[in-house]
This record gives sequence, C-alpha cells and structure tokens, in this order.
Amino acid sequence: MGLILCAGTSFSQVLPRLSESVPDFASRTTMPFKDLKRVVDKLLVWNDDMYTSVEHTLGVQATVEPGIPKAINVSGMSKTTWFQRPANGDIDVLNITCCSDCTIYVTGQARFCFISGCHDCTIIVSAVSGLCTIQNCEKVTVHVAAHCFKMDTCIDSSAYVFCHVAPILSGDSRGIKLAPFNVIYSQLENALKNAGMQLETEFVDVWAHPVCCTLGAPDETLGGRSGCLDDSPQNSTYHFVHPDNFQPVVVPEHDGQAMRREAQVPLVLPQVYDDALKTREEEIQAFQRLFAELTDESKRKKAQQAIQGHFREWLQATGKSRQLADLARQAQQEPR
Repeated sequence: MGLILCAGTSFSQVLPRLSESVPDFASRTTMPFKDLKRVVDKLLVWNDDMYTSVEHTLGVQATVEPGIPKAINVSGMSKTTWFQRPANGDIDVLNITCCSDCTIYVTGQARFCFISGCHDCTIIVSAVSGLCTIQNCEKVTVHVAAHCFKMDTCIDSSAYVFCHVAPILSGDSRGIKLAPFNVIYSQLENALKNAGMQLETEFVDVWAHPVCCTLGAPDETLGGRSGCLDDSPQNSTYHFVHPDNFQPVVVPEHDGQAMRREAQVPLVLPQVYDDALKTREEEIQAFQRLFAELTDESKRKKAQQAIQGHFREWLQATGKSRQLADLARQAQQEPR
C-alpha cells in the first residue's frame, strides 16, 4: 500500500501492510468510514520515486535514483507528434494513456509497455522485452517487437507485431487487424539487443496465431483458425492485413544519412508479405527509370507537378500534413 499511500521510511522503502502505519487497523476489525477517509486523505500521495514521470511536451526525463524503476508516462496528448528523448534511453515501464489523434515514437527499449484509453493514434515502440498491453483503445495502430503482446477490449485497431508468444485478444475486442512487424529504423538493432531480442525467422508467423478470449465468440477461442485477409467478407474478431496493403513504417531521423550508414535490420516477414513488398519495390524502381527517361524538360516539369499535387492530396486525405509540420518544427528546434 505504500506505493499509493505514504507509509514507510521513504517512497522507495514502503511498508508492506497498511496496519503497520495505522495501528488502529491491527487492533480493530472495523472502522467508521469517516475515520477511514481521514486516514486515506492524510496518506494519499503520488509516489514519484516509484512512478517517475516525464513531461511529455518537453521530453525532459526526471532524475532517477539508483535502483528505482524508470518510467515514462505519455498522457493526455492530442493532435501532436511525440518523440522519446533521449532517443535510446532505457525504460522499465512505459505508459501511454488517454491520447487522441497522435503519432508517438518510442525508439528505445522498454521492459513493459501499457497503452490505454487512446483513440486514433499511431504508436511505434522499437522493443519491449516483457509484455506489451493495449487496453480500451479504438482506432489505434501499434507497431512493436515484444516478447508478449496482448489486446484487451480494443475496437477497429491494428497491430504490426513481432512476438515470441502467441498474441492474446481478450475482452470486447473486435475489428482487429494483424500484420508482421514493419518498422525501419537505423538504431533498431541496438534497441533489440538491449532488450535481449532479435528478429528471428523461427517466430516469423507467431503474430498470425493469436489466442482469442473475446466476449461472445466461442468459435474463436482456437486462435488462428478465425483469421482472414482484410478483403474477406467473413466477420471475425481479427483478420490479417492483405499483403498488397502491407508497407513498412520508417522512423524519421534528424540525420537523413543515418539509415544509409547504419546496417539495417532486415524485416522478418512471411513469404507472401515479403514477395508483395519486393513487387512494390520493383514497381517503384520501374517508375523511377521511366521518369529518368523523360528528356523533354516541359514534360518532366508537368510530371513533377502532377506527382507533387497527388502527394499533397494524399497528405491532406490521410492527415499526414500535420505530422509532417510537427516533424519539421521539431527538426528546427533540435540543436545541430
């Protein structure tokens, strides 16, 4: 109880029993509510030693004493883009709660990750050595490599996951899209290494065989048997992102050349997704060759204008224009 009520010699050395700090609890079997309320009001505090917070708007990490778990709390943000600072920091507990219409990048490694009460967010977490839990969220997209992964009471959400243990879908979860982990980042190998993980082919399709413990779906308790591609008319708690719609997510980096210099961690994908990605890359390369063959300057200029126009339309339609503006503003504010 000392984690919540101030009871002990310090915030980090708490008393295991409330009766040790309130002797009346040990000598009496009952207590009037007003007396109990008086005790709780006196002892109730925020234990900042055990649950160290981070100012999410500034990204300033509070000082943590040796032996105290390091936690990062990202909460209550709306319509913004957030980056972990420093980018490679170790985290014991990562809490992302009550955010809406945000893009959140956590590029370091965490022991545990808890995402709750978020709506219409994209969340990228490089590596979680323990359990990553998504709870009570709607229309969120999560990209994470984790030892264990769980979604509880989530609606119309997507998870791009690498995991060692079959993911768990529980509660009133429905409309879930599952796909393999797809993050490209120059420091991903370091994050995975520090988390004691690597993207191994042995676990390439574990994400595709979830254990379903969802409400009102007894036919889905057998896990992967209920999965289908996202163009299938079958209704299900979950289905798979179609390979034709699968694409990687690139973590923006201040040093644009970093990704070329650093050895990239290859994505570990099932064959059907790997083939679809290679086909898309070949189409892009063919288009680039076709564009390079344009020798007429006026035609080249018209083609560039058309491409830029379609790109601006795509930014507006997907809501990426605000994220792009956020990234540009953050890049200007960072010291060079």
